[in-house]
Amino acid sequence: MARIEAPTLIAVGTKDDIAGSAQELADLMPHAEVVDIPNRDHMLAVGDKVFKTAVLAFYKRLEN
Repeated sequence: MARIEAPTLIAVGTKDDIAGSAQELADLMPHAEVVDIPNRDHMLAVGDKVFKTAVLAFYKRLEN
């Protein structure tokens, strides 16, 4: 993981008991950041507005 140089967004629902710790994963990667998606599980996180907003903001930062 430490060799992954690409900017990476790790998003996990706060009720996700499948994915594991997003922060622990991000800590292994030099350019990763974490987004917690409140009250979402593994299946509902991606459709959440918090996720969509975070992804768009992440891409905008990459453009700059």
